[in-house]
Amino acid sequence: MYLTGGQYKGSKIEVPKCAKPTLSKVRQSVFNILMPYYTDGTTFLDMFAGSAIMGLEALSRGYKVTEIEINTKAAELIKKNYAKIKHKPNLIIANALNYKTAEKYDVIYIDPPWQDNYTPIIKKAAELLDKNGIIVIEYDNINKINLDEVIKNNNLPLNILKSKKYGRVCLELLSFIKQ
Repeated sequence: MYLTGGQYKGSKIEVPKCAKPTLSKVRQSVFNILMPYYTDGTTFLDMFAGSAIMGLEALSRGYKVTEIEINTKAAELIKKNYAKIKHKPNLIIANALNYKTAEKYDVIYIDPPWQDNYTPIIKKAAELLDKNGIIVIEYDNINKINLDEVIKNNNLPLNILKSKKYGRVCLELLSFIKQ
């Protein structure tokens, strides 16, 4: 796989066997959608990093990136992928649901294993999100998530900004409801 944009466009990224990397057309679309929200120093949290392809795409475009990955073999590959572009990752090797920090993120990318229950993941992302931030959720259309129901049943102060579909892949962008 190759990075699709920014200063490291064309850099080759290795993918661990345990990961399902986001397709290039989906990566490009995500960053095209996020472009109006980007300012210098925008923070990006990839909660389920895998190969770190999304975090590397964000870094390539100027975001300040944090990666979370629980699989130690994948974490080693993430370090290798960052070394290829002469960077050291801000990598937390942990279960994303247990991640604790005072920092709030401008963009949070969620792409866990598609069979996972997304509800606790979305709740955790909402805890970590800046009041003006955006959560980007990637999931498989076959295991469709009813985000309206998740938001309502968990009293989350979120609304759906945008929904897009790319074959089997669905993207949803969420933000806090403006008061």
